[in-house]
Amino acid sequence: MKVVIADECCLCFGANRALSLAQEKIAEGKKVALFKQILHNKRTTDQLLNAGAVQKDNLDEITSGDCVVIRAHGERKDTFDYLKGKGIEYVDGTCPNVKAINLLVYGKNAEGYKIIIVGKYGKNGGKMHPEVAGTAGWCDDPIFVEDEEDVANIPLQYPKYYLVVQTTFSCEKANELIQKTRAFLENNGKHFEFRNTTCGAQKRINESAERLAKDVDCVIVVGGKNSSNTKELFNNISGKTKGFLVEGLEDVKDLVQQGELEHFEKIGLTGGASTVREELEEIKNYLETFKK
Repeated sequence: MKVVIADECCLCFGANRALSLAQEKIAEGKKVALFKQILHNKRTTDQLLNAGAVQKDNLDEITSGDCVVIRAHGERKDTFDYLKGKGIEYVDGTCPNVKAINLLVYGKNAEGYKIIIVGKYGKNGGKMHPEVAGTAGWCDDPIFVEDEEDVANIPLQYPKYYLVVQTTFSCEKANELIQKTRAFLENNGKHFEFRNTTCGAQKRINESAERLAKDVDCVIVVGGKNSSNTKELFNNISGKTKGFLVEGLEDVKDLVQQGELEHFEKIGLTGGASTVREELEEIKNYLETFKK
């Protein structure tokens, strides 16, 4: 069995930066408090916790001695206001791309635009993506759009609108929803502006996986079950070749035991933006050396 890892995959710049900031503060001997799960990757999170960090999911759990690490997804403005007001040390691990969206939304909101956020906001009982929740906290009562139905339900009582997109949202779907939103609002006499803020790194990871899919019998996508970008990557691959979504090596071992991989001669591996390269290397080594 031959195993090929995608040219571009795994930790994006923003995720790696947040992780590095947490590791640096632990190394400095700080009492590190990860504010919510720093990455949608249990293995990496567990490594930080084992190294001495603690995870705190609510502001009222944070104490004055903590050094708070904000995750790459970002946080609401009032979270930063709270930490500053209490004099609590923190390091902002927000992905620079996400931070730029937050500040853009904050500025446009102050200029009187009604903000529209395209992203996974928890429609039909789902959970709002943490980046969307964070961005929403930089403006007043934004409008959320996840599909065409939401576009048709955009309220029309505002004179001008500004749209941004969750960085890990499907780029193709974002373009489609932007055009539909533009048509809907302009046809109703409204002023509309936007910036497609989907992440270039995510686009490159998907394109690399698509190229890989053409050259292998199946592709295994590695990432956290609660990782939005990993799910997007898997859905994209599934339309082009046989795909498997796993969290790590143990899931791959289960696939082998179940006989799911025995008919494939060449397997591709890729990982979402919260997956570390080491995990893919371990899976590659296992698949290429295990004995039936």
